[in-house]
Order: sequence, then C-alpha cells, then structure tokens
Amino acid sequence: MEKEIHYSTNISDAFFRQVIDYVGAGVVITDPALPDNPIIYTNSAFEKISGYPTKEIIGQNCRFLQGDKTSSTEVAKVREAIKEERSVVVELENYQKDGTMFWNELSLYPIYVPSEDKLYFVGVQKDVSDRKSEEARTAGYKQEACLLSTPFVPITENICILPLVGNIDTQRWEEIYERISAHVYDHDEEIFIMDLQGIQNLNDDVHNGILTLQQLLHVMGAKLIVTGIEPSTAKAGVNLADFRKNKISFYASVQQALEGIRALNT
Repeated sequence: MEKEIHYSTNISDAFFRQVIDYVGAGVVITDPALPDNPIIYTNSAFEKISGYPTKEIIGQNCRFLQGDKTSSTEVAKVREAIKEERSVVVELENYQKDGTMFWNELSLYPIYVPSEDKLYFVGVQKDVSDRKSEEARTAGYKQEACLLSTPFVPITENICILPLVGNIDTQRWEEIYERISAHVYDHDEEIFIMDLQGIQNLNDDVHNGILTLQQLLHVMGAKLIVTGIEPSTAKAGVNLADFRKNKISFYASVQQALEGIRALNT
C-alpha cells in the first residue's frame, strides 16, 4: 500500500506553536521513533477537550483517553494507519480526566519533516458529542415512527392484529417482515390478522408484500389473514396476484375474521 506522506514547510517553531494554539480543534503530535509513540506536543484546545494539562500527558501514548466503551475496532484502524504511515479518520468514545465520556472525531496525519529527516503523527481531535447525541435522538425518532407505523394489537394469546395505514413501499415491507418475524418468535403467535382498511392503493408492492409475508409466517408455523380490502380494489387484486394458491384467508372486516376463527375452533 502506498504511504500517504505530507511534507512540511520551513517555518519557525514559535510560529508553528502559535498557529496550532489558534486552531479550535485539539491537536497532539506524537513521535513514532520513540518507544510507544508518545505525545511530544499538545495545544490548549486539546487540554480543554480532554481535561488533561499538557504537563501530565507529555511522554504518554494517546491510549490514556480510552475506556470501557472505546471501540477496539476503531482503535485497530488507528493502529494500522500508524503502521502503514497513512491518514485515517475515526470516531472514538474517549474519556476526559474526570471520567466523562465524549465522542472524539480523530483525524490522524503522518507529517514528514525534511530538515530532521523524520516522521511525526499529528492528531486533530474534535468533540462531536452533541452531533452524536442528535444522531441518537434522530435514530430513536425513526424507531418510534417505525413502531407506530406497524403497531401490534394482541387479541388473545395466539392472535394478533396489525392495522396498516398510509402507503407501503419496499422499505416499509422490510420493516414489517422484520418486526413480525421477531414478534412471532418472541410471542409464539399462531394467527396474524393484517387489516388493510387504511391502505388506499393496493399496488404491486402491497400484493407482493402480502405473498412474501404469508410465506414467512408459514415457515414460522403461523397463519396470515387479510382484512379490510375495499370492493373497489378487490377486483384489481385478483388480476395482480392469485392469493388462493397461497391459502391466504380474506375477510371484509376484523370482526368477521374473528368470527370465522371462532367458528373453526368450535
């Protein structure tokens, strides 16, 4: 693999340090020629991010920021980049001096100094905890929306209703398959009633999704019943898919489906 080497220009140490201290991100410089690739320089922004004064960390390897939740996979990426003398960007769960966890976006660069004929590593570190928290909240909202879009209504110990509303595309069907299969596995449901009264457009995606769901439930030992198809769309459904071959039961309403189930069990 080709090494990614960046060459510095000839500037004074005083100017170099002053510029780095003006950088909003934390900066550390390490010397891979010394044992354990220790820190030889930090700026004031890094002190604020980590909570460690420079005098306490000079001579240490950057691993002191790691803790219980730090991803070993991401750390391995950094280790490999150092070994291959190339740049890398990772996001790590690191820890401040007081034990507070923060998300550290680390950008690592190999810097070659011609006047010294020597390679250093410069790590630019940003606290991205706020962004990661926002991403987690967004993921939570999406999960909540998914749960609301595919609500399970238990009727008895072995019968569950799934009322669907809105449009159902391929992505939503995948979510439905995943949630229903997990629900059947966890709760040992025997009959699933899918009510389509809130679905106005019974297109190819809906028909193919019903067939796929029926096959999935059949493999898991459960039965699919479909209710709520309006007369105006039932005719189109016959032309799009032959449900009879797949032994899917259809009822006009959930109430009729429940009455049909009770009649079969008596």
